[in-house]
Amino acid sequence: MTRTVLGAASVEAKLRGVRGGMTIPEARRVCPEIILVRGDSDKYLSCTKKFINILKDYSPYLEVFSIDECFMELPLSSSWVDSGVADAPQNDITTSLREGIADEAISGVSLMRLPRSLWSLAMTDELQYATQIAEQIKSRISNEVGDWITCSIGISYNKVMAKLAGSLYKPNGLVVIADPEAAMWILDKIPLDEICGLGPRIKRRLNNMGIFDFPALRKVPRENLVAAFKSYGNFLYDIARGENDTPLTTFYEKEEVKSVGHRHTIDHDTADPIEIKQVLLKLTELIARKLRSKNLVGRTVSCWYRAAFDIDYYQTTSHKFSGDGMQLTIPTTNDGLEIFEAAWKVFLGLWDGKRIRMVGASISQLQPLNPHTETFLEDKKRTQKITKALDNINDRFGEFTLQRGILLGTSKIRRKPNPYLADYRFKL
Repeated sequence: MTRTVLGAASVEAKLRGVRGGMTIPEARRVCPEIILVRGDSDKYLSCTKKFINILKDYSPYLEVFSIDECFMELPLSSSWVDSGVADAPQNDITTSLREGIADEAISGVSLMRLPRSLWSLAMTDELQYATQIAEQIKSRISNEVGDWITCSIGISYNKVMAKLAGSLYKPNGLVVIADPEAAMWILDKIPLDEICGLGPRIKRRLNNMGIFDFPALRKVPRENLVAAFKSYGNFLYDIARGENDTPLTTFYEKEEVKSVGHRHTIDHDTADPIEIKQVLLKLTELIARKLRSKNLVGRTVSCWYRAAFDIDYYQTTSHKFSGDGMQLTIPTTNDGLEIFEAAWKVFLGLWDGKRIRMVGASISQLQPLNPHTETFLEDKKRTQKITKALDNINDRFGEFTLQRGILLGTSKIRRKPNPYLADYRFKL
């Protein structure tokens, strides 16, 4: 685990300053006694399937946002529900809110204390219904997924406010943001980048404009924000007022993937062409397996790499790593060797012979496998039959149980669930 990042941090680790996304050396500096546990993607995916299947019982209007978070619009209700499992501990923002704001328990819901003029609006019939459903969801997740899993739920009138509500009280929270007036009251108490879609880079740009909080952002005319941020300026203007019209995209309406790819960070820097070739071949075999599992073929092969750390490059550019990438169009295929040959050709055209730390490949311009993309050449048909037999064996006994001779004795690269479930969306 020398070259990886933390997928998540425990309650105890977060209290010591450890955060998801940190590199291992960074985490050890913050918390020298940290205990590292290898991720178990198959176990996470199994829990996710159970979690999503529970939510599907309550509404067909369900958007899978990530491996542990969904948006749901309840039928006959304008309320949006954001549900996230495997809660983290309270962050500094939540702690500061708790110190200054008491809770009101209304029908079992933990509400941030709103001005008294808003209390009558806080629990309309729609929101009462939404909170009852939320409590049922929490109970079912505990009973059917596992009582070690907690779930925070946010209820509001649009997706962004629902996500904010779900993030305010963790673990196991349930927060309602009833309307724009209540939303602005809460926005005025949180940092800019607490809102989903407003990241650190945008925050820095706003800070450079003298905007450090939502009250200040609310004073900027829409045309000024659009001039500075183009169309994203409309998002900033609206969200400062608790408004957002982003539609929900249900899990069954999402388009098929537009490309299939993998990348791998090697656990040491290398300039050995044989080693790089073996890694790239493994990646393209995984890509081809995924294409075949979806009955797809592709045409445009891309390859890219990241160079080893270079102190001179870092001092000149302030970027840790350099890299490059390019693509090549070939006849439609889902054969790993054909994809590899194109990727290797691209790589050799980019590589300067120096050490690298990561290499990746992908294929796009995807099409369904049908008579128009099927081969009629006898030798290729024979190869396809052999490949199908190999796929059946590897499906049963594990990836690379059978593999090309050049890969014998090399370490395995396992496919892992994408954090946003792109790989598994149609298997839920």
